[in-house]
Amino acid sequence: MEVNLITLSNYKAILGEGPVYDKELNKLFWVDIEGKRIIVNDLNTGSEIFYNMPDLVSSLCVIDDKRVIATIRHGFYIVNLFTNSLEKITETETNLDTNRFNDGKCDKMGRYWAGTMNMNERKPTGNFYKLEGNKLTKMLEGLIVSNGIGWDIENRQMYLIDSPLRKIFVFDFDLNKGEIYNKRVAVDFGSEPGNPDGMAVDEEGYIWVAHWGGGKVSRWNPKNGEKVFEIKVPATYVTSVTFGTPDLDRIFITTAGKSQDPLAGKVFTTKVEVKGIPNYRYKV
Repeated sequence: MEVNLITLSNYKAILGEGPVYDKELNKLFWVDIEGKRIIVNDLNTGSEIFYNMPDLVSSLCVIDDKRVIATIRHGFYIVNLFTNSLEKITETETNLDTNRFNDGKCDKMGRYWAGTMNMNERKPTGNFYKLEGNKLTKMLEGLIVSNGIGWDIENRQMYLIDSPLRKIFVFDFDLNKGEIYNKRVAVDFGSEPGNPDGMAVDEEGYIWVAHWGGGKVSRWNPKNGEKVFEIKVPATYVTSVTFGTPDLDRIFITTAGKSQDPLAGKVFTTKVEVKGIPNYRYKV
């Protein structure tokens, strides 16, 4: 697949993550975890705004044209981007100083799935949660760095990455009940450079994975665990990928500014030949 990566963002992140495209607004949202900011790029105008958060902000889901919900350190908060105000929904693991929330994403029913990580990236102190309304439920435990999340096109399977294990796990997923079962390995990174980080799913059911420390995004067939192709990125620490534009025919790639690469920390984009699955809004 021929690609021509271009730089989207003016903003240069310390640790760019969690890109979310909202089709109704035609805007791309992402976070700078260590910069403690939410960044919004209006794809209609090209304007870019950032919002300061009180602590490490690791993921978000759009609620409406004024609000997002974000994972900040140990909790879920509704952020009003017009008034720059926060409303705490719930917190967890406040007694675990070495844990924080990491990646998160909303399913088709508007539930927010998000996992925590061990900030030393050594011990399996991380857990995986589901927020539905105001109810937080622990769905999985024993993770080191809970990371990329995705669902297949039929919403019958759910993917979850634990980065230091270098594996992409797959579960059977019950969309109506919001339950996951039967954990197994879909992709083993094996000798691939870097660790798997954020991910997205395309309309053909293939998964796109960012390589933290590997300088690329790769596309995999989750049915047989084989890599189909890869896209080199001019930044060593590639963190996540999502599909965007009204036709969902572009990918947007976030990176961290933790290398000497001149463009490290920027967001990159390119048109691709396959369309993606949309991001979903959080149901309040």
